Amino acid sequence: MNEIINLLNPWWFKRQFKLGIARPRYQNKLLNSLTHKRAALLVGSRRVGKTTLFYQTIAKLLLKTPPQHILYLLMDHPQLSSYKIYDLIKEFRKQFNLNRTTKLYLFLDEVQYLKGWEREVKALLDTENIKIFLSGSASSRLLFKSPYLTGRIEKIEVYPLDFNEFLSFKKRKVAATETYKLEKYTDDYLKIGGYPEYVLEEQPAYFSDLINNVLYKDIVNFYKLKNPDLLKDLLLLLADRVGYQTSYNKLASILSIKIDTVKEYIYYLKNTLLIDELPRASNSRSARIYGPKKFYLSDNGSLFHLLGKVSYSAAFEQTVFNFLKRRNNRVGFYYENQKEIDFIVQTDKGKEGWEVKYKINPNFEEKLESYLNIAQQEKIKKIVFVTKDYEKTKTVNKISVKFVPFWKLAQV
Repeated sequence: MNEIINLLNPWWFKRQFKLGIARPRYQNKLLNSLTHKRAALLVGSRRVGKTTLFYQTIAKLLLKTPPQHILYLLMDHPQLSSYKIYDLIKEFRKQFNLNRTTKLYLFLDEVQYLKGWEREVKALLDTENIKIFLSGSASSRLLFKSPYLTGRIEKIEVYPLDFNEFLSFKKRKVAATETYKLEKYTDDYLKIGGYPEYVLEEQPAYFSDLINNVLYKDIVNFYKLKNPDLLKDLLLLLADRVGYQTSYNKLASILSIKIDTVKEYIYYLKNTLLIDELPRASNSRSARIYGPKKFYLSDNGSLFHLLGKVSYSAAFEQTVFNFLKRRNNRVGFYYENQKEIDFIVQTDKGKEGWEVKYKINPNFEEKLESYLNIAQQEKIKKIVFVTKDYEKTKTVNKISVKFVPFWKLAQV
């Protein structure tokens, strides 16, 4: 055990460790968490960059903190996952002869693999002079299911790179007079996706390895599933239907399995943050729960690996969905009487309609009437059309209509 822990903590021996590329949005949140007692929990899919963010935080701590006061543990390591946190901290104190009153900094990576971690973390926070950082490759719904954590954890959700981060990782700077380059970079982003390691190296086997890890380690082994091939078939089916309505019944019929099995497997895929589910935007709870759904993956690189081809239209809609989910959790899709709007977003200022159009036909504006009718019916005051390159703003019947290039989304 001690040998593994020593390897995981190279700063104890003044050894170098990789810091990667800064992502200030998350790094600042982690550093700000030092001002309070609560544990900071990074939630994000595998390989989204949580461990690198921990290393970057540790590097900042080392500027003012003795290296032997910082302990990093990877809890899905087979030699560590069977230990209690208290036993590991005891060995840590013993190794460096630390007093019980010494302020410690504990980083627990992939904490969901440690049984009973919630109770131990609560006890440490209540009784020890310790700042705790946690990470998990499971959804916040799963990690926050325990009552022991109420009021004791600050959640920080980590996502694949957004478009601006992608440009930073690729070292692609665009002058104010060269915004035309952003159209090409948009296509690159849609094709490559936002997993940091893949953005930097683009290794062909990356997504095969990533998805197998999620499916077999995080789901099949963790939940003891007896039919792993069925799980993979369901994921392939969902990837093929990105942006399209489907139902649990239809998925069950195609796979020749029970609807409860489909629901169970989708629950697992959602909890590992590999997919997300979008309900209908409706005032009826039964319509939201039992009606057709749309499914999206967390990243376009995973989508294209599963599809075996590039589909810019699917990637474009998926990217806009992920953008909206990060910005506002209250998102649904509208479908009524054969008319559809990709996304209905409930904001503090009211409803917004969002429609994704990778390419705009020259006469598209002449077909706005159906969207305006829906807007009036649903009391929507703003419709946003996200495009690859077309830009225009106008007002029709007191409804704001915006055509916005993808790379300008942050300004909407």
